[in-house]
Amino acid sequence: MIYVSIDIETTGLDNDNSQVLSIGLVVEDTNNLKPFDELPKLEVAVIRERLEGEIFALNMNKELISDILSYKIAKTPEAKAEIIERTGREYLYEEDVTKRIFHFLYDHKALDGGPDTFNPLYQNRVVEVVDGKTYPALTSKMKPYYFNGAGKNFANFDNKFLERLPRWKQVLKARGRTIDPSILFVDWKNDEAIPGLSLCKERAHLDPHVTHNAIDDAMDIVKLLRTQYA
Repeated sequence: MIYVSIDIETTGLDNDNSQVLSIGLVVEDTNNLKPFDELPKLEVAVIRERLEGEIFALNMNKELISDILSYKIAKTPEAKAEIIERTGREYLYEEDVTKRIFHFLYDHKALDGGPDTFNPLYQNRVVEVVDGKTYPALTSKMKPYYFNGAGKNFANFDNKFLERLPRWKQVLKARGRTIDPSILFVDWKNDEAIPGLSLCKERAHLDPHVTHNAIDDAMDIVKLLRTQYA
């Protein structure tokens, strides 16, 4: 199975009144396991003109917000490249995020759009070339491509934010059954609620520290799930 571990950082918990700051994605193929540092991964920070959210979340993500601002006001391509190199993120305006993620998932065969998914002429026979690679063009008549989503509370939190991004629901759709590792680490006799990410990691004998960095947290999900199938 190929699944996509996804984590996001936001300006708050309410997806109606808060915004996505960054998205981390890691592609895992359970039939072709790679070292963690070789897994396909992408982190995108979202450039915005204004932020709205909750003080706690804004404070927790102040370094990320500072990086986004630094990139936004950088005067030269060299200055922008230095920020990308230092942080390991791409920086995109909100309207460009869905296409970039679609191309990333398409490149790593993490999508299902039908029997000919990875023939770029499939569906609408309209293609575009980006950096020498051919992709299906994103058109108003296209059907969404499905993927297996994984994450801590992905269905009820991350996915709701992602679906508010421009064109996301038109282009990408998480399957209804998502993968959440929490259920694998419940102490059914003593827990009063589903354990959080840190406790899950501790019970899996991993370093329990959680960075609240989107790509790190997405990788933590893969590490937790690998304890079950590797």
